[in-house]
Amino acid sequence: MRVLAIETATPAQSVALLDEDRLLAEASYDAKGSRGGLLLPTVDHVLRKAGVAAKDLDAVAVSIGPGSFTGLRVGLATAKGLALGTGAAVVGVSTLEALAAGYEPAETITICTLLDAYRGEVYLAVFKRRAGRLERLHADAVLAPEAVAEALANVELPAHLVGNGAARYRTQLKAALGKRVRMTENGLGAVPSAAIVARLGRTQLAQGTRADAALVPVYLRRTEAEVNWDKGLIKSPVARLTS
Repeated sequence: MRVLAIETATPAQSVALLDEDRLLAEASYDAKGSRGGLLLPTVDHVLRKAGVAAKDLDAVAVSIGPGSFTGLRVGLATAKGLALGTGAAVVGVSTLEALAAGYEPAETITICTLLDAYRGEVYLAVFKRRAGRLERLHADAVLAPEAVAEALANVELPAHLVGNGAARYRTQLKAALGKRVRMTENGLGAVPSAAIVARLGRTQLAQGTRADAALVPVYLRRTEAEVNWDKGLIKSPVARLTS
């Protein structure tokens, strides 16, 4: 099974192509300020590097969040477009699960993934890695850094904190949680990768997950535009014309 994967939930974006368990090609880039303009050229680069035509793809796996609203929309729209044009299946993968799955230590550990959600919040999920498999212990959530302790109250500790949310609030989290958590430079610098998204997507399809053209991003909270609309900070085009 040839799976093209797209990861655009954070500024550290990537595309990868997997053939069964073999990584054929992968490319990453910094998407800050790009507004999604680098994704399609990167998809083309990865396909060319692997010598695979888009029509020969069996599936497209895409990270569906939580993460950057714009990044998720661009990634998902691109995945759906590729699937529609090639007949490939499309499968969504949790961004936080991909982040946990890519964390290196192989022993039985608790992993708390934290992505910076801005506005003084983090996106969180908690997993147990046992025998190479992840078991979810806490659903995806958006919360303040000081609420991380409560999210870890009923899990086996210490928990490894992974992701740029842990890096941003490192001092605060260490002061609040002490020896209940572990932080490594690899964990603090970890980002979700398309190669892991590809492997998780392939596993889902092999286990019987059905392709879903109606996939939607996992935002966990309202967009800034919706909040500003409710506050009256944004006017509709009609209102501008008639005011």
